Amino acid sequence: MEEGKKKVEYRSSLRSKSLIKRALLELMQEKSFDSISVSDIVRKADINRGTFYAHFKNPHDVLLKIQEDMFSELTTLLNKYTPYDVMINPIPIFNQVSEFLLSDIAYYRMLFKVAGVHEYLSENKKRIINYFLSSDLIDNLDDKTARREFIALVDFWVSGVFDVYYDAVLEKIPLRLDEVPSFCAKVVSLSSDGALGFLKVLMS
Repeated sequence: MEEGKKKVEYRSSLRSKSLIKRALLELMQEKSFDSISVSDIVRKADINRGTFYAHFKNPHDVLLKIQEDMFSELTTLLNKYTPYDVMINPIPIFNQVSEFLLSDIAYYRMLFKVAGVHEYLSENKKRIINYFLSSDLIDNLDDKTARREFIALVDFWVSGVFDVYYDAVLEKIPLRLDEVPSFCAKVVSLSSDGALGFLKVLMS
């Protein structure tokens, strides 16, 4: 009985947090973030103030949670693969990223429209780059020029993929999200032969 009650409370908590986060994003389409109050959020979410303060301190806390949740989900997906696997065949991770965004495209479209989110994504792009640079791939490159070129290559790949997904979510380019994985793989030449060949050249 107690276990069932906990599950109900957990689902209620998740629902409340979801309503609050979505309400903030909707409000941010209507007015500047600095002008949004807790009262605005609880009215939009149709909840009471007590429910809001049970989960968040203020609107900035909500926005931070929205950003952290998205990046946490993406990191969880990425950690299922090794950097080598991603470089050789990125299609699986790209497909999962597309599926993740499509699972609630209206929500992520609102988030991507928020002022400053592109800068936030750029900051987290650095974490993705470090994911590759902390691997043993770069450790195998003894030559300083090869290491610099590898770092530039990773930056090129990650930056390009980030921007394509960003523009696809906002429909700034004529590509559906389910088309992005194969497109990105083609553009950055991440076929098995291409990536392996590049690494072999750097290591030679």
